[in-house]
Amino acid sequence: MPELWIPYGGVETLITIQAENLGAVAEPPLDGATVDVERSAELAKGSASVFVCDAVPPTLQVLKGMVPLLGEAQGISFYSPAPKPVEVAVPELKGKITTLPPPVPAGEGEDTVYAPELTSAGAKLFIGTARPDPLFGLIDARVEACLSWVARSRAAAARSRKEMEPSPFQKTAAYDVIEGLARGIPEPKFMTVIPRGGKPRVILEDAPFDAVKNSFPKVQMQQGRGLVVGAGGQGYGDTLSSALRGVWNVVEGARKSGAILLVAECADGVGSTALEMLVTGRLAEAERRRDRYTEGIEEVHYLNKLKDEYDVLLLSGLPDTYARSKLGLATARGSGEAVGRLLNKVGRSGKVNVVPRAGECQVELG
Repeated sequence: MPELWIPYGGVETLITIQAENLGAVAEPPLDGATVDVERSAELAKGSASVFVCDAVPPTLQVLKGMVPLLGEAQGISFYSPAPKPVEVAVPELKGKITTLPPPVPAGEGEDTVYAPELTSAGAKLFIGTARPDPLFGLIDARVEACLSWVARSRAAAARSRKEMEPSPFQKTAAYDVIEGLARGIPEPKFMTVIPRGGKPRVILEDAPFDAVKNSFPKVQMQQGRGLVVGAGGQGYGDTLSSALRGVWNVVEGARKSGAILLVAECADGVGSTALEMLVTGRLAEAERRRDRYTEGIEEVHYLNKLKDEYDVLLLSGLPDTYARSKLGLATARGSGEAVGRLLNKVGRSGKVNVVPRAGECQVELG
């Protein structure tokens, strides 16, 4: 009986599926690509500031290899929206990272506002890991920089979309908006890490959308009655928000009305403001209609669309009060129960495809 390990927070959970039920397993091979950490260090040495855009393992591993190579380089300022995990991964930076939240814009206008550190003099290096996204098409260092440190950037991007349909790996109007905002940052270098197996595979420097997109492998599979989707573990499945955004590039691995098991620890809760408002009953009808933008409102659409088109089961650390009662998701107490319920839904002869790390590949129907 095949045993598959799915990332779940900082550990892995065992998924056991009978051979007769197991379809394709999306595990792109590690092809020996090398990560040029020396080049990254040289870019950092020539920069006044280094912005660590996220705290996912591939980004942290690049940073961990890069920092010791900086040698006697002085005067480099380090910024992060989440300094603690960065300092844990890279002890040399302990006490040297500044928390830099987005600026608080004055008034009720819709204009974006840059953090002063983004528009100050000096070269700036932004480091982040790429992942597919239903609103932007994909998220790279350029997008992460704006979402982290340009106030109202997500709202501006979301308003540019005339519809909310998820569009992973398609360059959208929302990405175009972010691209325009990024041009307002003087002397930037955007270093985007492409992950594979939870580790950095390659680093792209100032790469256009298509170059980042084409760095993600395509995994061929036939549609099955069931699909197991791993959000990707720590940094990818920390919130339901992140897990919902990361499912759409692989969801075609299941037939419409088929069963999907989404594996995401959600240790940090539901994530976005809109989902928080949904589970607490505070999401007004005006916000659902997008009369005004609430951060993450598109994720309410993604959640409803997923439930409408598939039979969704969630394996997470979210309280049942939220996941089952407020969000309308079926839940399981452990991986054994989750897989058992999934197999009951697909039937004795039904095939189940498995994607252990949804944020690292594209599903292509073969």
